[in-house]
Amino acid sequence: MVAGRVDPVVVPRPPEREVHIRLALEHLVLTESRYAVGEGGPGPHVHHLHADCFHVLDGSLTLSLRSGDLVVEPGTFVLVPPDVVHAFRNDGPDAVRFLNVHAPAAGFDRYILDEHRTTFDQHPAPEDGGLDPATVLVRTAETDAVGIAGVRVGFLANAEETLGAIGLVEYTAPPGFPGPPAHLHEHTWDAYYVLEGTLAVRIGDEGLKLGQGDVAVVPPGTVHGFANPTDAPTRFLDVHAPGGFEEYFREVAAALAGGQRDPAVMAQIASRYDMTPA
Repeated sequence: MVAGRVDPVVVPRPPEREVHIRLALEHLVLTESRYAVGEGGPGPHVHHLHADCFHVLDGSLTLSLRSGDLVVEPGTFVLVPPDVVHAFRNDGPDAVRFLNVHAPAAGFDRYILDEHRTTFDQHPAPEDGGLDPATVLVRTAETDAVGIAGVRVGFLANAEETLGAIGLVEYTAPPGFPGPPAHLHEHTWDAYYVLEGTLAVRIGDEGLKLGQGDVAVVPPGTVHGFANPTDAPTRFLDVHAPGGFEEYFREVAAALAGGQRDPAVMAQIASRYDMTPA
């Protein structure tokens, strides 16, 4: 894995279906899929060792749970914890495009690339029905959000919900946003998926301009930063792996809300979350 844009891998599927591997790390696998009307994933199943997450981009995805069907609309994120029986399909009326996050990865990328199907943490629905589907989490960028100096950060997945694997936020940067100072993480991967607008990203000595649907990943120990140089807002998913960094945003928001703007205090907060100035 190298810094910079991560090109998708197209996995052969039935004619109307596309599955692209956008990011594959030990901590997570992110795929982007398109299902035609009537297409569906595997039948009712559970995962014992990882969470299965969905973020709908276009169309609607029907998630089948023991308690009934959940229709997931664009902009909605759903996290299915381990041992909750689920299945998913496209009931129409249009094609659906969605992101699927397995966290931890559990070798999901190798599983979908291997036509002989290597072992993967996917199991038939248990006779007892599995865990209560009420534990499934449904969120949008506004469900649990904070404001930080004109930026809006919505919390989609937290470390404790993904077995420590990831923290995932939806980040809305206003026009002309200069971004945070250049920094690095000694132990944490940082990755961006652009939902809307343009994101200028620095990774090491390389500068990238990301548009809608583009992905960039930053390995640990790499100096990086980002900005919105345009006159329109930019929305992107920001994933940190392993999880925990999402709490940095909460602490900074709380400090600013309390009137605290001392750079030394902000530096102390950053130091607690594996963030070092470049």
